[in-house]
Amino acid sequence: MNYTITNQNLSVEISNHGAEIKAVKYMGTDYLHDSNPKYWNRSAPILFPNIGTIKDNVSLFNNVGYPMKKHGFLRDRDFTLDRIETSSATFSYESTSEDLSIYPFSFKVTITYQIHGSTLKSYILVKNLSNEIMPFNLGLHPAFKVPLSADEKFEDYKFIFDEAGTYDCPAVNLTNGTIDFNTVARHFDNLKELPLNYDDYQNDALVFDNLATHRIHLVNKDKTHGVSFEFNDFPMLGIWTPNHIHANFICIEPWIGCADPSDHDNVFTNKRYLINLNPNDEKLISYQIKFF
Repeated sequence: MNYTITNQNLSVEISNHGAEIKAVKYMGTDYLHDSNPKYWNRSAPILFPNIGTIKDNVSLFNNVGYPMKKHGFLRDRDFTLDRIETSSATFSYESTSEDLSIYPFSFKVTITYQIHGSTLKSYILVKNLSNEIMPFNLGLHPAFKVPLSADEKFEDYKFIFDEAGTYDCPAVNLTNGTIDFNTVARHFDNLKELPLNYDDYQNDALVFDNLATHRIHLVNKDKTHGVSFEFNDFPMLGIWTPNHIHANFICIEPWIGCADPSDHDNVFTNKRYLINLNPNDEKLISYQIKFF
């Protein structure tokens, strides 16, 4: 079931399935991909307890193998609506015995969405309900509609990074989806602006680590409309669009962690940027998106 929060500027529609944002309208204009399966049947899934591909689709916990799929399973679970007001909504999900068969930790995830003026804020609270340290990654995957108007094209848009940075983007193994951190797919020197071009994504996502900034802007050529995305809690960033079908969206993906390296040993606790929660501890992760 979908629920809507609104104010005079923004309207945000959220599904209880995955607590996924399904639509965002700013001043009447749709800013989010509509989940058209011709391109991609999702809009803004939350990635937990892993991001991207698990090598061989198996992770080892205490030398026991667990089947784990790309981007985890939270995006496919039905959340409970805890409360909803005009401009805010909170959803929660508590793990089940089914989840324990693929990820051996009990947990609760609570997700709150709030809108303030032209800004959407979200707070993700993860609580460890198990009696041992719980490791996890968490990522975002919103797909922003590009172009926003019929008289524009994909290439009329660009990313602007708040601070310039130099990056070696690793190669994605197109056979199994792992990341080859020993191979540089793209080098960016003093990157401040990145024009949109489908060719940049012919080898899957651009993966950025050691970020010089945690705020990025997606704007049209005249800078008259777009989004500003602030994600201070996320050390990595992926940018992706399915270039082979020239989709009408681009994904901005803040990550705490990433897909397994191509040479990974399958041990989950050896993944990058893991958050390790002690029993009964909580971790709060937040971000915000401004529309204009």
